[in-house]
Order: sequence, then C-alpha cells, then structure tokens
Amino acid sequence: MKTGFKFGVAAVALTACIAGSTIWANADSEDEAIKEAFIGSQNVSQQIGHFESDNGKTDQLSDEQIQGYIDDFNAKMDKYYSSDNICRQTYKEINEQRLRKDAKDTVMYKVDGGVLDCTCSHIKLSADGTSATMHVEYVEWGNWVEQNEEGQIKVIAPTGQTSTDVTMVKEDGQWKLQSMGQESLLSGSDAISDLQEAEQKSDAKGRAVAYSAEQQEQLQVFDEYEQKTLFTEYDSFSEALQAAESIDPNEINPFPLWNEMGGSSLEK
Repeated sequence: MKTGFKFGVAAVALTACIAGSTIWANADSEDEAIKEAFIGSQNVSQQIGHFESDNGKTDQLSDEQIQGYIDDFNAKMDKYYSSDNICRQTYKEINEQRLRKDAKDTVMYKVDGGVLDCTCSHIKLSADGTSATMHVEYVEWGNWVEQNEEGQIKVIAPTGQTSTDVTMVKEDGQWKLQSMGQESLLSGSDAISDLQEAEQKSDAKGRAVAYSAEQQEQLQVFDEYEQKTLFTEYDSFSEALQAAESIDPNEINPFPLWNEMGGSSLEK
C-alpha cells in the first residue's frame, strides 16, 4: 500500500491568502512570493516524519530509502527556512530521528497535513527588498496514525488556528521564513467544543445560538471526526490508515463555522 503525502490543501490556501484589502488580481508579485514562501514553510513542517510503508514503520525500508526521504526533507527545509532560523536544523534532526529510530519499531505514520487557510496582512517590504514583515492568521492540520506505549493504534488529526507576526528574508533569490513572533493559538478541538456547547444551550433554552440545517450537518461531521480520532482504538495499522484517509480536512475545519457563529463570543 502506498500513501502519498497530499498537499491539495496548499493549493486552496494559496488562493485564500489575501493581504488585507488588496485586490488579488492586482496584488504585487513580490507580496505573492512572500506569502507563498510562508505557506511553503508551514507545509514542510507538516512533513516531519513522512515516509511510505505498508506497516506504518520504517523497519521495512532500506537505508538508501530512508536517506532519500531525509535528503528530500532537508532540501525543502533549506528552500523555505533561512540559514539563521533555528528550526531549520532542529526540524531536520527531529525528522531524521523519527525515520531512523522512533518509527523503526513503533507505528508513527504521517498521512497528510498542511495549511488549510491563510490570511496575510500588513506586508511591509524593507527598503533594499531583502526582508519583509507581515501579520499572518492561518489554519493548519496534521493527520497521522500512531501507536502509543500500550500498543494501541490511534488516528491523530488535529486542526489549529494561529495568529502571529512573521519576518521573511530573501536568500539566493528565494523568500524564506526567518522568524515567527509570539503565537496566539486556538485548537480545533476547543472550537468544536464551543460550537457543541452552544448547540446544547440552544436546545435547553430555546435561544442562544440557532444553527441552520446546513450547520447542523457540519456539527454531525465534527461528531463523526471525533469518533474516528479521539474515541476509537484500531486493531491494525491498515484499519487506522483507512479511517485517517477518509477524513477530509476541509470538512473537519471548524473555524469557518466558529467565526461565523461569533467565535469567542459564543455564549458560555
């Protein structure tokens, strides 16, 4: 069984990444390159530990195959992370550790991951054109099959919405991520809990939040997603992989509905 690392979500993100009120059709090409490079950096970080195998482990891979995955990941890190970004070397070391050691005897299989949505604003280019700062709000997700210390196999597929300030630099003609400021992070599980709690209060009081039929269907999708991930242990890697591959990241992204229903202002 071969499961490729899917980045269709990145294509969606690129079309969704809009700088403030700037009209997309007239956006400056340099701004677009900066935003594309940032998204690339976050997609690469979701590739940490990626490999392909039939049992979710690297024990069936040759040293040459493992080295090929390492070389591919390292090249992407060099492309999207600046030479002075501490994550550039740290992520390389984590990735190699996963492939050569952690995933040798334990199922630790990355299925998918990447940026689902991204909004970039306040892009400021330096006078010499070699650095830029911007504010970024983006949603990303990861999806992997993992075996815990008790030998139980689970599907882990979190989403998260992050707000942060970013500095990008230009090296060898390529925009790269240099640093990210203090991040404000909201987990998808918390957003789903907000939505579900608001629904329950609406049922109890006959007010608070009134969900449309379409929104009710979305809540049902969240319930099914949580059942596949939080509340299920699988008997085999293949069974867990099938469940993981059945999850559509755009369907289980709670933030569009969470924002639509008022976000943090949802009645508690």
